Amino acid sequence: MPYFDAASAAPLHPVARQALLAALDEGWADPARLYREGRRARLLLDAAREAAAEAVGCRPDELVFTSSGTT
Repeated sequence: MPYFDAASAAPLHPVARQALLAALDEGWADPARLYREGRRARLLLDAAREAAAEAVGCRPDELVFTSSGTT
């Protein structure tokens, strides 16, 4: 299983930092909501899921984003 928790082992890559800052500005709303900002956040989340799935070689529906995945 790929390990993507670089926060505890390495500084954030500048490209990742720019993407994160853009997402914080544009996709701050709850993607489950139906108001405009929520729909925008859903589009950004779906695009991120597509890109991440392609990068790791799986289907988007096989990819799970989770917070605090400590075991």
